[in-house]
Formats: sequence, C-alpha cells, structure tokens
Amino acid sequence: METDFAPNCQNCFALCCTALSFQRGTQFGHDKLAGEPCQYLAGDFRCTIHARREALGYDGCEAFDCLGAGQRASAIFAAENWRRDPAVARRLYASFSLLLRIQEMRRALETAADLDIGAALHEERLVLLDTLSAQGESRREDIAEETSRTLKECRAFLKRLASELTA
Repeated sequence: METDFAPNCQNCFALCCTALSFQRGTQFGHDKLAGEPCQYLAGDFRCTIHARREALGYDGCEAFDCLGAGQRASAIFAAENWRRDPAVARRLYASFSLLLRIQEMRRALETAADLDIGAALHEERLVLLDTLSAQGESRREDIAEETSRTLKECRAFLKRLASELTA
C-alpha cells in the first residue's frame, strides 16, 4: 500500500498559509497568528512572493510539507463558506491539523515496512496503517475521537518497535 504524500496546492485552500502560525525569525519574515492569512496570500490562495520566498526570508515556507493533508482537509470543506464563517474556519483548521498528524503517522508506518522486525510486527503495522488510511481518506470531519485512539495505538506500536530494534 502506497500513500500519496505529495501536497496538491491547486486543490488546497492554502491551509499552511492560513491555519498555521509562525514567528518572525530565520525561517519567516514576519509574525503570523494561526487562523490569519499570510500577508502575502492572494485571494485565489496563491502566494504573491512565491518566486522570491527565499530572498525575502521565508525558508520555512519552502521547507514545510503538509504531506497532502491540505488538499484532504480542503476537500471536506469544499462546499462550506469557511472564509465568512469563523466557526467553519475553526473546524477546517482542526481537520487540517488532525489530517497532518494522520499523514505524518502514515508515513512513519510506511517507512517501517523496510525494517527487519518479523511477520507479527509487520502485520500489526499493516492493521494500524489500514485503519489510519481509512480515517485519513474518509473525507469525514467527525473522525477526531476514533483517530485520537488510533494515533495513540500507533505511538505505542512505534515505541515497542523502537525497543525491538534496540534490543
């Protein structure tokens, strides 16, 4: 099972530029609060300084990778007016955050496929990956509780896996 972790910015509401916060420093040229659009974000969700990001001190934008969480969250809320309704925007941002955690864990579990850990651990890894994949690809907003449990199980599995590998 291969997951597409590539971000698809054409099918995203620029969630990395709206939902996330960042602080002025070596990675970002200005402070931005979570939920506020970046000052360089155009109305069509495109970056107005994209070609000059590095020169203007926005290396963090270049380095960030949502692993495809942005387009997944945007698809869930495509029919809702999140720009005019702060309550919908908060739900969108929460979904993006959850999907980002799902994608990060999916990648970790897929990376573990190459480890020499035995059939039982690989089977457990695949069950967790299947569950997480179903949640991440569900296009449902109401997955927080079940996904929280799955992510907890995944973290416990990865801890056991680390112990196995260091033994």
